[in-house]
Amino acid sequence: MRTVSRKVYEQIQKDIPEIEEQIVSSKIGSGALWNKLKPRYSIMLPGLMSHIRERGKITSVGDEADYRPELTQLKEAIIAYLLVNEVEEQSNEFVKNDASDLMNKQDEVQEDTKINEIIEESKLYMRSDDSSKKQIALEKIWDAFERLKTVYEEKGSKRSKIENLIEKISYGSESNKIMLNDEFLELTRIGNEYQIRHFEKEKYELTSDEFREYLYFRMLSLISFCIKQSKEINR
Repeated sequence: MRTVSRKVYEQIQKDIPEIEEQIVSSKIGSGALWNKLKPRYSIMLPGLMSHIRERGKITSVGDEADYRPELTQLKEAIIAYLLVNEVEEQSNEFVKNDASDLMNKQDEVQEDTKINEIIEESKLYMRSDDSSKKQIALEKIWDAFERLKTVYEEKGSKRSKIENLIEKISYGSESNKIMLNDEFLELTRIGNEYQIRHFEKEKYELTSDEFREYLYFRMLSLISFCIKQSKEINR
């Protein structure tokens, strides 16, 4: 296991949003970004680039090569690297909520690596002092919540999967079951009614970073609890 320095972590915080923006926009400029990041991460995270297949797909003669697949692989590799290696002096200085230490803990779902990546990526954004980045963190942790609802069982409706998950982690306590069910329902309602994943005019606006952090850590706390309890049950 290697240690990721704080300086490297802060550079990753800057690069991930740029990579994401390029992936969802256009192939134009993707080659330039790839050529900029390739040597950087070969040095910053030794061995990382060996996991990425470089092709530079060209759809027609004279057209610019599309390096978005490589950038997608790079982003996934960076997040995976952070999951398996410790981060030195993780910087939570731009997080005002006292629950910030929760971001230094890694609770991984063995059944689904994608949810682990989403959670880790959300932490990158939440540690930023930029309100728009904190908003992205909130979107991603809600994405992780939606994925959590179905990750432990393959068959059945989403509602039945949630009920089974709550049943397991309640350890037979009816009061715990009611409380957890209420929390799932309440956070689902918040996700539907507030500007978290959707931004229609009728959605309630998030008025401050403090409010974003409150919702983020409320959600992260529930997800972390579910993951930990599920691990205990499956031992």
